[in-house]
Amino acid sequence: MKAVELYAPGKVRLRDDAAIPEPASGEVRIKVLAAGICGTDVHICSGDPSMSDLIAPPVILGHEFCGHIDSLGDAVSQEIAVGDYVSAEMHEVCYDCPACKHKQFHACAKTKIRGVSLPGAFADYVIVSASNVVKLPAELPPKVGAILDPLGNAVHTALKVPVEGRKVGVIGFGPIGAMCAEVVSFAGAEKIFILDVSDNALGRAREWAERRQLHDRVVLMDAKEADVVEQVIAMTGGGTDVTLEISGNPIGINNALQMTRAAGDVVNLGLPKADQVCLDGFGKNFIFRGLTMHAVIGREMFKTWDRMLELLRAGLDVGHFVTAEIALEDFSKGLDRFSKGLEGKVVMYPGGAPA
Repeated sequence: MKAVELYAPGKVRLRDDAAIPEPASGEVRIKVLAAGICGTDVHICSGDPSMSDLIAPPVILGHEFCGHIDSLGDAVSQEIAVGDYVSAEMHEVCYDCPACKHKQFHACAKTKIRGVSLPGAFADYVIVSASNVVKLPAELPPKVGAILDPLGNAVHTALKVPVEGRKVGVIGFGPIGAMCAEVVSFAGAEKIFILDVSDNALGRAREWAERRQLHDRVVLMDAKEADVVEQVIAMTGGGTDVTLEISGNPIGINNALQMTRAAGDVVNLGLPKADQVCLDGFGKNFIFRGLTMHAVIGREMFKTWDRMLELLRAGLDVGHFVTAEIALEDFSKGLDRFSKGLEGKVVMYPGGAPA
């Protein structure tokens, strides 16, 4: 089969002779219909040291996808069948660590991730545990089915605390930040403050706000301005109720704390490159203001998936975030454009890009 393989740190190749995997007991094989390129794939393919402890080449990449069940291993529930249109949670959890025993599977201490530490979905076929399979509505477009993993991150982040009728900050308007803004808008946020340092990102945010006719609810702010926090505090009469930090930049993390009102909520999804981040004025900006900080990792299994599919059925529209649809053979080109910020989400099709 065709597969995109990381064969050495930072070294990727397209193979056409990879072995078609066979499902073991409790597993299923899925014929991949569409797969999305993720920021994690960029880090892996660039040889980023932050990924060195998680990945051991050779491994087939890809953890965002949808497809049809092709084969069932032994001991698979009758709730799923060959031909089902599905995606899957690609975090394979241990079910035995303290988090798993408390049914907080998304925080499993022994998680293995398909497409990172196990073979993934940038291929004609992928194996997953049957218990991780998520059935999809027949009407869901494959390009949306392929990006449910990052959309799940956005839903988990955006709805970690109630946002309806509240003032919400979004720091970082990359693909997941953009999805967070879409979700909080759909969920009824009163006002959304979008901060980014990139002119391209702010341009995409402007286009989104115009397309959605959100001029009265969305404020775009250049985070390079030294007084951006003071501007937000002045416009909100004391700060945002909730701030979603997606950038992972230390300045963004500190801005999130400082622009959130007293007793507000800061939700952190963005990952800093360094092991340490200095929080400025920790007592003044965090403790004495009674903030609550939430850490988000992945998707709650399977609460987030259920909630995400409910939002999509209710009319949440995220298909416009996919700005390039390509064949699997064009992975390198798609990765390059995505890593340079020239595309939103890039979706690949092992069977060839749609006409």
